[in-house]
Amino acid sequence: MGEDLTRTRLPEQGGGATAMGARTAICTEPGTEHGAVLLRIAGMPLAAWASAGDPALLARVAHHADAAGRLTARARDLAERLGADVVPHPDLPGPDRGPVLALRRRLHAGHPPGARELALLERLSGRAVPPGLAAEARGLAADAERAEAERAGLERAVADGHRRTAALARDLTRAHPVLRDLLESAAPGLLADVERRLAAGESWEGKGLRKRAACVWRVLGRAAAKTTPRGWAGQLATAPLLAGAPGDLLIAPGTALGALAATATENVHLVRSGPPGPPDLRTADAGTLLAPAPLHFTEPPDAVRAYVVDPREPGRLRHVVLRRTPVLDTVLRLLAQGPCPLGGLEKTLLGMAPGAEPPDPAVLRGFLQHLHTMGVLQVCAAPRVRHSAWTPPEEAAALGILPRPPAPTDGRWFLDSYRAPVAPVPAAAAARVRRGLRVAARIAALRDADAAAGPADSDPAREAPELAAITERPRPVSEILAALLPLAHDDRHPATAVRRRYAGWPAPAAPASGYARLLAHLAAHTGPGPVDVDDALLDALGAPPADGALPLWPLDCLLRPLPGAPGGGRGPVAVLETASSAGVLDARFTDGLHTLYGNGNHNGGHGGEDGGHRNADAHRAFLAAVEGRTGVRFVELLVPPLGERAANAVRRPVTTGWWTGDPDPTPYFGPSRGAAPRYLPLDRITLRRSGRRIVAEADGRRLIPVHHATRSPAPPYDLLLRVLLAAGHPAASHLLRLDGHDGALPGSARLPRLTAAGELVLAPATWRLDPERLWRPGDDALHKVRALALLRREHGLPRYGFLRTAPGARPVPVDLDALTAVAVVDRLRGSRPDGELLLEEMLPAPGDLPLRDPLHGGAAVAAQVLLRLPYDIGAAADALLRGAPHDVPGGPPASGGRTSGAAIAH
Repeated sequence: MGEDLTRTRLPEQGGGATAMGARTAICTEPGTEHGAVLLRIAGMPLAAWASAGDPALLARVAHHADAAGRLTARARDLAERLGADVVPHPDLPGPDRGPVLALRRRLHAGHPPGARELALLERLSGRAVPPGLAAEARGLAADAERAEAERAGLERAVADGHRRTAALARDLTRAHPVLRDLLESAAPGLLADVERRLAAGESWEGKGLRKRAACVWRVLGRAAAKTTPRGWAGQLATAPLLAGAPGDLLIAPGTALGALAATATENVHLVRSGPPGPPDLRTADAGTLLAPAPLHFTEPPDAVRAYVVDPREPGRLRHVVLRRTPVLDTVLRLLAQGPCPLGGLEKTLLGMAPGAEPPDPAVLRGFLQHLHTMGVLQVCAAPRVRHSAWTPPEEAAALGILPRPPAPTDGRWFLDSYRAPVAPVPAAAAARVRRGLRVAARIAALRDADAAAGPADSDPAREAPELAAITERPRPVSEILAALLPLAHDDRHPATAVRRRYAGWPAPAAPASGYARLLAHLAAHTGPGPVDVDDALLDALGAPPADGALPLWPLDCLLRPLPGAPGGGRGPVAVLETASSAGVLDARFTDGLHTLYGNGNHNGGHGGEDGGHRNADAHRAFLAAVEGRTGVRFVELLVPPLGERAANAVRRPVTTGWWTGDPDPTPYFGPSRGAAPRYLPLDRITLRRSGRRIVAEADGRRLIPVHHATRSPAPPYDLLLRVLLAAGHPAASHLLRLDGHDGALPGSARLPRLTAAGELVLAPATWRLDPERLWRPGDDALHKVRALALLRREHGLPRYGFLRTAPGARPVPVDLDALTAVAVVDRLRGSRPDGELLLEEMLPAPGDLPLRDPLHGGAAVAAQVLLRLPYDIGAAADALLRGAPHDVPGGPPASGGRTSGAAIAH
């Protein structure tokens, strides 16, 4: 058999001194293009969100708190002097002793003397009261009076500030069409309701308008600080990756965005099962395509079991059991190879029993409609797609209107927004990313080695229970699933997918491991500067060698570009968010980029006919090259979204020649740019063990299942995904993420920024906010603002950051110099009232954003860069496979497989 395919390596490219890297050095001839990078762009400028800030007010509140603290100290010092000099004085009259003691208690509590106490001290001055003490008390009372007046002024200023930020929210919606568009989708009718309330004379201090203004600020924070594509809140553009392009930053400061366009796609879930509902097969056209439900199993002796989406309730998953009949068996057998037209199916069924009386066509249509109503049959219908024309940003800003595709606005369509290609990204910047990524991979390997050395029940890589049913004997996937899924009738409502949240760095399992020593190294650095980890340190800690650090599969690196060090120095090039298997994060947008960039009207100036976004084509070529050399067959797994929300996350380009799972490919695949893929039924795929590995085969051919979608499936399809991808290539499911190091250092109040070889920020600096240092829910507005201002100053917190309730929890942007931060903290503490909050510095800060948007008058906007490494994965596959040994059966059939030895046929 030779060596295992999983041990063959992609050649490294870019920087680094390894022999493999030297053999595959990138051509640095100026103008050489190495594919494209994808930019994910925030829809709103961070300056608009930061305009809620009022640093002068927060500084004034902190100054008043300091003055109040000094007054309290003076009062207590005066109380000590009264107790030492006045109370025991022999000349203190007996009737005055009680008032003096009461004054001492008042001063000890931090309160200044009142008029009666001052008169008492004046009367006793020169007798029991030492000279100057009465004057000091008068000074303390006067300063306290001024402080109280300042406090009243601050209360008014805080109230005015809340009114200002509420009114500012309304002004921003009027000035920014992107914010208006996002609010209309996130909170329909909110803006109209605000105008009605104001016209009716309501004040911004009223609860109704306060809540609506807070909603605007939440939506604005998401649109300004986060770049996840979603309507106009997160836009996409590409840039060519060029050798010889000047500089070594991913985005040069001042880079401007270009024209705007949008694509609207029907909700793929509602197309299949939502209103106005699927057609009635009794009257449907003969060309209507039909396919069976993705999960259906034959139950001995005479039943068919299926897990189906109820066509009448799209959010409902039904478990259906039908009695087997010859007609039902024939229908499922005819559809086992993929979608079939209704007319062809009907013709075959009407003539299926020579010599027997043919069934009545109306009865047959009624039977098919019954199967359709039960969800056992589904109608194949591709979602419609509409594109807008390209609009210059200045024109969109002047008119206040964003490009709109000619599609209904009835909630059945998803909108994705795009920008024209931007200036090239220099290959030197990508080489810097690769050098930092190699160090990051070594840190992750050190962390994983510690987990593997710990107790068996703490090993995150331990085998899932559902894989225990797989033995050395090949069994069909459908048979394995049928045994695992519950037999009882089960009605579920999988509105959202099952999500596995990243929980940050784990605590060390082995106290003396290299990982534990790395954590001790981080914990020892409590100063303000970053902690850099390089190869020398990792060598000393016993990390795996650098040459084998990067995974075997091409990676998509999700990065937040940085502007470099102040003064033109060489700082990190980006913040690394994730590095994951190629072809997943950009899958949903590939067809839109090809279509919009291919029309030649975007005025981008770079990248050629299709804007340079050829990463999907390169990934397809990579998989085809591996197939051609090794004899394996890559099979795409299609899993239905099972919910209306984020259903279009399952969309992807065609990258493999075969697919399995859902027999209906129309909701998933865009137009094929080559030979159309073919369907492989689940019951033709067998799984078996080979040593410690799980092997998938079909008709004697080794299969490598892949899944290019960001959406985690809901039950029971999550089980199908885990079972089938257990036979995939291990590197094809790789995920590298190194933020959240606070989870492994629970005793540290502050964790430093972590960098890799000075090239990448792996984890921003993080602070733990003690809930005891904040405020109680019933405190007044000024008290909350004072606690916030003092907390930031005492702990050296940055103005801008992200708050989390736990390591790996959803980050919420916060401006600690804005009154809106109080509502953010209150909302997060409401979800975890007894827990601490984590504050992560915002990198890059609003003043360091390199990308500019003419749609917002040239204001800076946040961005992420999706960079694929190695750059040319088609060439990488050639280099990988040239003479490389492998362990993938190509000729001999798999022993014991179903239909052993037969070719896979459509």
